[in-house]
Amino acid sequence: MTDSIDPHPRRALTPAVTAAAAFALVAAVVSVAFVSARGGLQLPVAATASPGTAVASFGPGDSGAPQASVAATTVPLATPPAAPASEPPTEASPSPAPTPAPSGPADPLLALPACPGHPGCFEYTVRRGDSLSAVSDRYGLLLWITRALNPEVTGASVIVAGQTLYLGHDPMARLDPCPDGAPCHLYVVQHGDTVSTIAGRYGISTTAILAINPGLDASLIVTGQVLRLPLFEG
Repeated sequence: MTDSIDPHPRRALTPAVTAAAAFALVAAVVSVAFVSARGGLQLPVAATASPGTAVASFGPGDSGAPQASVAATTVPLATPPAAPASEPPTEASPSPAPTPAPSGPADPLLALPACPGHPGCFEYTVRRGDSLSAVSDRYGLLLWITRALNPEVTGASVIVAGQTLYLGHDPMARLDPCPDGAPCHLYVVQHGDTVSTIAGRYGISTTAILAINPGLDASLIVTGQVLRLPLFEG
């Protein structure tokens, strides 16, 4: 029987190789023991790791595998943007002066010429078709005041075109004031006047006329006589 030859003969370990392997194994065991005694291997990257970066460390865990630890750090909050600088205050412009409110429609009498020397009296020239009442209504006047300012007009319809009428809001506006500064006006008696008709024309009482004209006999007044009339108190 012929012995078969092994095409791949096994090589026997030489004593030198065996000794080197044994030395490497002993060195590895000593290194692991040394590292374990110092608390595990710490990687130096933790000092420069950025906030929130996981750092690997080797500790004495149950399995001997490296354990990951996260460096605890506080992430700074974003700084809010600075508020824009406010513009320097400008000098306030002056407010416009308030416009006075209109006090009402202008008195239409102001469009007429004034009676010379008699404030509050105005002259009106009669036009065709006018009457005392129509003229009074046109200017917003009381008819009895218009009649008092025109004693020479004997009737409401006795006016003619071109004639001058005297208009105003005060029945005594056409009279002259008393020269001594007393609160009264002077009245010249017209034909047909009596103390009572004069009192009624100017809206005063006969008693007031007699009181301001001492010694006057109410039944003995004549045309052209000058009487004092108290102020109209309207």
